[in-house]
Amino acid sequence: MVLLRLPEVSFAESRGNDVWLSTDQGRLRAASSSLDKLDGELADVGFLRVHRRYVVNLGRVREIERGLKGELSLVMDDRTNEMVPVSRRNAPAVRRALGI
Repeated sequence: MVLLRLPEVSFAESRGNDVWLSTDQGRLRAASSSLDKLDGELADVGFLRVHRRYVVNLGRVREIERGLKGELSLVMDDRTNEMVPVSRRNAPAVRRALGI
């Protein structure tokens, strides 16, 4: 088991039956078995559900990209500049949270 500080986590991704964390130490499997549970635990500390498969650390968003059809993607400030999609349903909450 690896103990992490929350600022080390860029985002969490649900893949199959597992939840994976993108961290400064690389990709790690989360102890939590559900993205819903993780979302509930981290909502008050700067994390936001942006897609049915993703919860992001808002403090680690480096930029926002808009696609051809208006869809949003978040570019994270991790070492690989990973992009996280934002669902249309969650886009208003993301805009509010990021002040755009």
